[in-house]
Amino acid sequence: MGSVGTVSRLVCMVMDDKKLTPALEAEYKFLKQQVDFWMEAQVKRDASPSANQRYYYAKDDLTKFVSNRRKEGYKI
Repeated sequence: MGSVGTVSRLVCMVMDDKKLTPALEAEYKFLKQQVDFWMEAQVKRDASPSANQRYYYAKDDLTKFVSNRRKEGYKI
């Protein structure tokens, strides 16, 4: 049983070296841009009433994306 844990840790260490594919990198960049956009939009004088909510949605989308990619072994 002890060797199974060692193998699992070794697999996790190897997987941590994965880099994002170009498509995932583009999605990551887009999600970060959305967070930045809505963060600035919500503080503008003429901000949309939904800007605050959209900011939190964008932030949540980015957090989920990063969390899922890290679970898959990507290094972000």
